[in-house]
Amino acid sequence: MTGTYETYDAVRARLDEIVDAVNAEGVTLDEALALYEEAVKLGLRACDLSEEDAQALADDAAEGGGDAAGEDGAGSADAGEAESAGGDDAAGEEGAAAEDGADAGDAAAPAAMSAQA
Repeated sequence: MTGTYETYDAVRARLDEIVDAVNAEGVTLDEALALYEEAVKLGLRACDLSEEDAQALADDAAEGGGDAAGEDGAGSADAGEAESAGGDDAAGEEGAAAEDGADAGDAAAPAAMSAQA
């Protein structure tokens, strides 16, 4: 019953057939239970197929194949620009705090404590 379904689309098509069969007039309780059991097995098969696809995508990404590497490279450059821009602002704020008489070390201490926890 469920052993021949090698693609998600095949599983989905059979599940649609099961829904139609259960909704048909004249289906006996025994037939409906058998169809239900088949549907449960098909659902598990769909999960297995989904996991296999996800693992294949993860393996491809780990090998650095496809567009994923290009997108990651572009994202890293943008993140670097944002960090350097943020670093300039942070230094400017610390300088301003020091000019006002506040100790920049005091402001950083609570952040360092929460990072350790």
